[in-house]
Amino acid sequence: MKLTVTKDNLVSAIKRVVNAVSSKITLPALSNILVESEGDSMILTASDLELSIEARVPALVFEAGATTLPAKKFMQIANGLPNGDVTIETTDDEQSTLSCQKAYFKIHGLAAENFQKPEEVQEEWKLVLPVQDLVKNLIKVSYAKSMDEDGRRYLNGVLLSVRGDVLTIAATDGRRLALVEKPLEAGTAVDGDIILPAKASVELTRSLDSVGEVTIRVSQSTIAFETADVVLTSKLIEGTYPNYRQVIPKTFAKNVAIPRAAFSEALARVSMVVSDSSTSVRLSLGENTLTISANSNEVGESSEPVEIEYTDEPFEISFNPQFVSEPLKYLDCEQLIMQFSDDLSPVALTGDEGFLYIIMPMRG
Repeated sequence: MKLTVTKDNLVSAIKRVVNAVSSKITLPALSNILVESEGDSMILTASDLELSIEARVPALVFEAGATTLPAKKFMQIANGLPNGDVTIETTDDEQSTLSCQKAYFKIHGLAAENFQKPEEVQEEWKLVLPVQDLVKNLIKVSYAKSMDEDGRRYLNGVLLSVRGDVLTIAATDGRRLALVEKPLEAGTAVDGDIILPAKASVELTRSLDSVGEVTIRVSQSTIAFETADVVLTSKLIEGTYPNYRQVIPKTFAKNVAIPRAAFSEALARVSMVVSDSSTSVRLSLGENTLTISANSNEVGESSEPVEIEYTDEPFEISFNPQFVSEPLKYLDCEQLIMQFSDDLSPVALTGDEGFLYIIMPMRG
């Protein structure tokens, strides 16, 4: 194998795939990145048997072929090369040379035959979406999934559900729920649910471009996301996702509009006094003012008002500050809408089109 690729393209491709490599894998070849050359492209692939990422970049191919190179060292060396064209050449004994300007490296690799590539997805249904929609909506909900590895495994994943030409992307840890609904063109997808593992949802937001379309191919146990230059394939989480809609109140007694940016900044400042023994912040609604406050024996106390339009009776409610602040980071709306009934019932936050966040208040 012999090819020439720009340093920028080489580094970009490695960064897209390297997080699929797992240090827990006992198969030596899967600690490596598969490097292939064909036509006018270099293709890099990394896998941990559950997740596989393939990235394709333009290259000048002199001799088609394949090898595998140690992932960490390959990335370290590529990052350290001077700017310019990088020539990669592999001999029959799996020794690969990387040269760029005056820099020269020889790396010991393993035969490509030892690398276990993912099986082709036996497509049962597919869906085509703008990449930007998929990535932004995954980011808007993924933080709400469960981090408890010993609990119900399906809560560690992100739900992709199609019902009546509407795609819902949702995540919950049992204490909060984040979802985004997106209308689809009529007849473009069949109804069904799949649970995407956490690692796959994270790597999708890292590895996909922000332009173009992504084709989603689904089988009974596997899903593939394909763009012009990246293919991410993942095993699916088995099980039935809980009926998250039953926690969404049908009506609310009150709602108030809150300036998102000002609220987010004030909340971050007030939360600095929160400690292990006092983990809540209090939101107090008064005439045209929302006051955020917190106190703890270890640190002290803090409060800050935010101007809003509110003329109803005074109201107080407490939350885990992390649970309130997380969705605010990923929304684009200027005004956040908070809907509530009392200080112990679920509260809804909305703002961006199709977005809904349900959170349970804390006592006291």
